[in-house]
Amino acid sequence: MTKELDFSAHGRRYVDTEYGRTAMVDIGAGYPTVFLHGVGQSAFFWRGQLSAFKSTRRCIAVDLMAHGYTEALPDADVSFRQQAKMILAVLDQIGIEKFDLVLNDSGGAIGQIIAVAAPDRVRSLAFSNCDVHDNWPPTTLNEIRDAAQTGVFADQMGAFLKAPEKFAETMGKLVYEDPKFATPELLKANISPLVSSQERKDAFNRYVGFQDHSQLVVIEDDLRKLEIPALIVWGAKDPFFPIEWAHWLHDALPKAEPVIELDSAMLFFPEERPADFNRPLQAFWENLS
Repeated sequence: MTKELDFSAHGRRYVDTEYGRTAMVDIGAGYPTVFLHGVGQSAFFWRGQLSAFKSTRRCIAVDLMAHGYTEALPDADVSFRQQAKMILAVLDQIGIEKFDLVLNDSGGAIGQIIAVAAPDRVRSLAFSNCDVHDNWPPTTLNEIRDAAQTGVFADQMGAFLKAPEKFAETMGKLVYEDPKFATPELLKANISPLVSSQERKDAFNRYVGFQDHSQLVVIEDDLRKLEIPALIVWGAKDPFFPIEWAHWLHDALPKAEPVIELDSAMLFFPEERPADFNRPLQAFWENLS
């Protein structure tokens, strides 16, 4: 697993835009496919998808601002809206005009904003559990959000590096079927960049603590007009984003496929159970005109 954690040997690159220096994993050849992760994650979240699809697709997994190895500008606005603008700016820089989007968690919120802002550029949308409409912040997240608003959540995350078993006992059981999936190596890969400086910790606290659902509510009318094929695969055991939000998304998107429910899966199932996401994803792409 250690080698899998080292993306430096697997296509990591950096792109400078007005939003800072964005890090991404950019591997493979074929139709451009952009992967957007969620809170506390990075491009590494998508390793099970990148390894599966790099032989047939150009896979671009971006580290969001305040995450991974992306170097946002000091005091950057890390809202979903600005993240969406950053992603589009990065794709402009590397010459990607049209692309498929694959999304999880808050990356799903950002993906919805991208699709509404640039519907002519997004060929398809593939959702796993994510923010939908006014379900932000989820009530289950209130304690975490409060900690972020008071500036201590990043430090709480950093403490898991020395006590990884505490992650399994607390946050791990909320996002993984098997909380022990989050090994010390995995936690190090995700958390170390978040807490590497006070500036990084401040940005992460802003990302978690100060988002609001107005960013998605305001795009509802445009979302309902999107003529973009959409796949929705949802972990039904997720305490943050219950299954009814998958069906809300299905009803909102005119060209959404029927929701695929995974009974025991949780928020981060694309990472924990990649094959269960990759199979419907491959079938969905094969059916695109």
